[in-house]
Amino acid sequence: MEQPPFHNPNSQPLPDANDVEAEFANQREQRHDYDARRSAASQARLASDKRLMRNFIVGLLLFGLVVGGLLSIGVVWSLNRLDLVNPQPTFNRE
Repeated sequence: MEQPPFHNPNSQPLPDANDVEAEFANQREQRHDYDARRSAASQARLASDKRLMRNFIVGLLLFGLVVGGLLSIGVVWSLNRLDLVNPQPTFNRE
């Protein structure tokens, strides 16, 4: 007889919620064990990498702030230079 195209619950039942929860609990325990087994050198490298990423992100934020400030000053200067800040008076002819 051919293999049915659909899942056969009698030969291979699908996992239920308890199986999924147990699987995630085992993964959580394994991860905790891995964190505890880390060496001092890898922990120092991790701290160094975190510090490097924090400094990089702060640098990007400061760079964006400076570029935005310079751009806004340039826009205000050019609007003043072209007399676009104060609209020209309109004359109503009646």
